[in-house]
Amino acid sequence: MKVNYKIWLENEQGERVMGKGLLVLLSLIEQTGSINKAAKVLGMSYRAAWGKLNKAEEELGYDLIERRSGGRGGGGSRLTEKGNRLLDKFNKFSNKVDQELNTMFLDFFNK
Repeated sequence: MKVNYKIWLENEQGERVMGKGLLVLLSLIEQTGSINKAAKVLGMSYRAAWGKLNKAEEELGYDLIERRSGGRGGGGSRLTEKGNRLLDKFNKFSNKVDQELNTMFLDFFNK
């Protein structure tokens, strides 16, 4: 047996603001430089990815990504400094929870 769980951050109204899905989307935007490319990797529409980002930014009160419109030089997106910090904090928090939860699981079920 193993333990399984999901972590997400909510606003005061209990609405999901950030979870693994947004975390993966942000990571892929940083890697690919594109919301569209990140959405395709995840098998989601550009519109769905855009909506997820806009909702999170609205709830958080700051931009997670810098968007550059297309044109001669091409468009693209990258994480803002706050977006990078949030991604880093959520990753560290998630990893710490994973370690602690697995330790607790072993304490309770590996006896």
